[in-house]
This record gives sequence, C-alpha cells and structure tokens, in this order.
Amino acid sequence: MGGAGAEAVIPLAAVVGILYALWQWFVVSRVKVSGYYQTLDTGNGYHGGPVFEMDRTEEDAGEGSPDERIIMAKCAEIQHAISVGAKSFLFTQYKYLSIFMTFFALVIFLFLGSVNSFSTKEQPCTYTQNQNCKSALANAFFTTIAFLLGAFTSVFSGYLGMKIATYANARTTLEAQKGIAPAFKIAYRSGAVMGFLLASSGLLVLYISINLFKVYYGDDWEGLFESITGYGLGGSSVALFGRVGGGIYTKAADVGADLVGKVENNIPEDDPRNPAVQFLLVFSFVSS
Repeated sequence: MGGAGAEAVIPLAAVVGILYALWQWFVVSRVKVSGYYQTLDTGNGYHGGPVFEMDRTEEDAGEGSPDERIIMAKCAEIQHAISVGAKSFLFTQYKYLSIFMTFFALVIFLFLGSVNSFSTKEQPCTYTQNQNCKSALANAFFTTIAFLLGAFTSVFSGYLGMKIATYANARTTLEAQKGIAPAFKIAYRSGAVMGFLLASSGLLVLYISINLFKVYYGDDWEGLFESITGYGLGGSSVALFGRVGGGIYTKAADVGADLVGKVENNIPEDDPRNPAVQFLLVFSFVSS
C-alpha cells in the first residue's frame, strides 16, 4: 500500500468507526422511553427526584395501552435515577482523578527532563548512529502532552460509555417484552457504541498527535515515538482507575439492593427476587 495509502486509510478508518458508533446510537434512540416529568418540591427548598405521571393527557401519556404506558413511565423513572447516580459517581471520580493525573504528569516531566539536567541541546541518538536527536527537555514536554491527551481521550470515552449504558438500559428492558432477540440487539448495539467510539477516537487522536509532533521532530523518529508512548500511558492510567472505581461503585449498588430488599420487602439476601441477585446471575452467565 505504501506510506501514502496508510496515511489515508488510518484517519478514514477512525472516522468510519465514529460514524458507525453514532449510527448505532441513533438506532438505540428509536426505542422510545417517555413519561410526564415533574419535579417535587418538599417545601424546604429541596427538589426531590422525578415523578412520572401517566394519563395526565393523551399527548403526555404517549402510545400503547395504559399498562404499557405505566411500564414505560416506570422504566423512564428508573433510568433517570440511574443516570443521575452514575453521572454523580463519574464526575466525583474524575475530580479526584484529575488531581492524580496532574501530579503524575508533573512527575513524568521532571523525571524525563532530568535525564540530561533539563538540557535544551540536541543529543546523539541512542539507536541511530551519526544523527542527533532532540533535547531531553523537549522529549519530557511532548511526552507529558501525549500523556494528558491519552488521559483526556480515556475520560471522554468513559463518559460517553456511561451515557450510552444508562441511555440503553430502560430501552433494553422495554424491548425484552417483545422477546430475547430484540433486547439482545439493543444491548449489543449500545455496547458497540462504546467499543467503536473508544477505538476510533483513540486512533484518530493518536494519528493527529503523531502528525503534530512530527512538525517539531522532523526526521527524529526515535524522539517522536519515545514521546508518543505517553499517550498509551495516559489512557491506561485513567482506564485503571475507572475499572477499580467502577467495581467499588457496582459493589456498593449490590449491597444497597440487598438492603432495600431486606428492609422494604423482607426479601432474603440470596433470594432470586432480589434485583442484585438477578444482576449477579446474569453477569456470571455472560462472563462465563
């Protein structure tokens, strides 16, 4: 194919992946989840959660039988509550994560810059003989930038993944009333949104970063690819925290569901009627 062909195919593949993910999002959005939204005022200045009132008017109630509209409204209410909780968790996690990433970026800059005492002079290349490479200070600076770009890409992908997951859960539930195949299609499409957006956006940002860095590095491929490795480190660091934090958040939700079942409905901890037990059974089946 040659270098010119690869230069054209890489960004094209990234754009096609992003467009495909947006198309899947559009298909998922065609499953309607509606309800009449009203905010409660408890009288002390606190506005409570959403209330979905059906049959307020025929237009507000939407299509379908009264039972179907009630189910749809309840799904919309639960979806809204999950979305608010997930968004609150994600922003709290990212707030503390931003502190760590700032500190870690500073550590990267100081360690790499101190290799040659923050020298601004070009140094002999390690692997390419008879050629000078860019200074240690320049490598430290561009590696830090690449690290922050990777972290931002991972944060952006995680946020979009949370949005589509909370966006699709009620729609998957409603489609499950028609059978397992329609529900599986919605769940699969929503997962494809996250997968394709993550891979495509990462590829596109990496491609743009390499070409921008190359403006400074020129023929210094050794320094260019040493600095661009920071991109993968930034993305992996955010993904690591997201995985650990998400696991803790999921466990807290599991314990909360157990307590709600016991306190409000006298359901034993491992009873199949407990939503947390149902989730773990499905999760274990999918994982296996």
